[in-house]
Amino acid sequence: MNDLIRRNDPFDVLQRFGDFFDRDSFFAPAGRNEWLPAVDIKETDDNFVFQMEVPGLKPEDLDVELHDGVLSIRGVRNEEKREEDKGYVRVERRSGSFARQFRVPTSSKADSLQAKMTDGVLTIEIPKSDGPEARKVTIS
Repeated sequence: MNDLIRRNDPFDVLQRFGDFFDRDSFFAPAGRNEWLPAVDIKETDDNFVFQMEVPGLKPEDLDVELHDGVLSIRGVRNEEKREEDKGYVRVERRSGSFARQFRVPTSSKADSLQAKMTDGVLTIEIPKSDGPEARKVTIS
């Protein structure tokens, strides 16, 4: 019978409201160690350009591959923040992996793909092929 009685806590609503906007719990599925970095994609006259936000990662934490018109980007994040003060030690750890895939035109030059990291942003440039343009055919 005591299971049916629930204590009313007026601050419970505020706690649940705050949890809703907590970035990690809002954007990541509960109980999973995955994260999804933001990506900007643009096409220039000569290249397809992908810019992915990966703060805190080093180039060796990332894997970039272009195969059969699919660009695959994978990464692993392992962070630890340690704080020590008088009488206490606080350690926060964040870890997780991600994998993103994007289809690029098969006319792109996979062998000329370039990737570089600058200030936590991975930039991937895939040159366009100088191959023949599409042509219109008259139906007889």
